[in-house]
Amino acid sequence: MDIYLKQAILQVVDRELGAPIYSQQPLDLTNGNTRDYLTNKIKKLSSAQSKTGVIRQGSEVANQLLNIASDFTGVSQQLVDKWYQAYQKSDDAPSADVFIALYEQDTQAYVAFLKVNYHEAYTHYVNAEEGPLTNQLIIHQSILSNKTQKADEGFAINLQTLGFELIEKQYTFSGDKRPYLSTEVIESEPQPSLEENVRVVKKAAEKIGAKFEVAKHDIVANVKEAIYETIEAKGEINTQDVAAKVFKDNVSAQTEFKAAMVEKAPADAPISPAVREIAEKKYGKQKLKLSNGIELIVPIDVYQNPDLFEFINHPDGTMSVEIKNVDEVISRL
Repeated sequence: MDIYLKQAILQVVDRELGAPIYSQQPLDLTNGNTRDYLTNKIKKLSSAQSKTGVIRQGSEVANQLLNIASDFTGVSQQLVDKWYQAYQKSDDAPSADVFIALYEQDTQAYVAFLKVNYHEAYTHYVNAEEGPLTNQLIIHQSILSNKTQKADEGFAINLQTLGFELIEKQYTFSGDKRPYLSTEVIESEPQPSLEENVRVVKKAAEKIGAKFEVAKHDIVANVKEAIYETIEAKGEINTQDVAAKVFKDNVSAQTEFKAAMVEKAPADAPISPAVREIAEKKYGKQKLKLSNGIELIVPIDVYQNPDLFEFINHPDGTMSVEIKNVDEVISRL
């Protein structure tokens, strides 16, 4: 995913100071550290936790974005101001820095909103003002997360299609803990994230599996395999394929599972290429914890191959796991 940054600006939102401190000048993007930081934060807006949707035409945000290329500094301030009007009402939302970035990805224009919360961190301070030089230990109250971590909240909007990816948190408003970024800032209801859809699929499969007396570990393993295979093949969680994989020849269980999916989750929603790549890595391995304390991480292709990996059921109700055709064992500390 190649990102070409065109403009970016940093706005300071220290809640102890009151209103945001708005920068009158964009960031210097000739600075490699600044480019790396923003590029990595933007890339991490695509994740298994990202929600997707489309900004409503004619909404306040959609109208603001019409002028962002010609008045980047002014429009970025408008976006942050709209966000802050909602954010400041929270009882527990922390201080943060907000980055607005205008960029191109695959020849398409995007704008990103990145909120990075403050953290405490220790550092040294050299005091040479009075008396002998003294090295002291102090706490910085407004340290930002490093570039390898995703923003605490944010969204990226395609300026042509108004499609968006969004990561949001819940904060307390008048005693009620709830999200606010989608409902009050971009005012667009997103589709559930991949992670939310997988959670619904897994819960429904476990419930139906228990009814039809299918072992729970088989259900979870089959769900993970099915999700991996359907995302790899079709770029979405296809409930028909998941039902067939998880419940195999049990037509009644498949029918109940499909009905549950229609009722509970739009699981057939397309997945973006970036999230698809993340999902294939995330769900491409089976993670097993045995009752004797042994833990295994098994690639899907190995798990599916009986010449390499097999569960063996015994008459007394116990089972064994056989790992076959291993040429070498590497032990790591």
